Amino acid sequence: MKDVVIRRAEISDIPEVVEIEECSFDVPWPDFLFKAHLSNPGFLVYENGWILGYVIVGTSEDRSVSHLQSIAVRSDCRRQGIASKLLEWCIDLAKLYGFSKMVLEVREKNIDAQSFYLDNGFQVEGRIEGYYHDDNAIVMGKNLI
Repeated sequence: MKDVVIRRAEISDIPEVVEIEECSFDVPWPDFLFKAHLSNPGFLVYENGWILGYVIVGTSEDRSVSHLQSIAVRSDCRRQGIASKLLEWCIDLAKLYGFSKMVLEVREKNIDAQSFYLDNGFQVEGRIEGYYHDDNAIVMGKNLI
C-alpha cells in the first residue's frame, strides 16, 4: 500500500470510522462518541485516500496509564498488519506522553483479539464480570518502559 499514513482523526473521517465500527463490533459506538473523541490526540486513522482502520487511546483518570479504548480495521483490509501498525503507533504515542503502561479490556469470547494482544506483548491482568452487556471482559496490560 503506497501513500499510507497514520494521522489524527478529523470530523470528515467519522462516517468511515462509524462504518468500520459497525462492521467490527456487535454493539458499535454511536457517531457522537467518536465526535467526542476528536480532540483526543490518541484518535488516529490509518488511510490512503480512504480509512483502513482507526484506534482510540485515552488516559486513566489520574493520567498515569494509557487506555486502549478501541481499535478496528475495515473487514476487507484485515490480516495485513494494519492493526499491528496502529497499535505500535499508540504505544509510541503513549511513551512520548510519558506513560509507563497501557491497559485495555477485551471481550472474554473474543479469542482472536486476545491472541492479537498477547502477540503484541500484553498480558492478562484480570477479568471483569458483566463488563459488556452480554459478556465479561479480560483486562490486559503492557508495561511500556
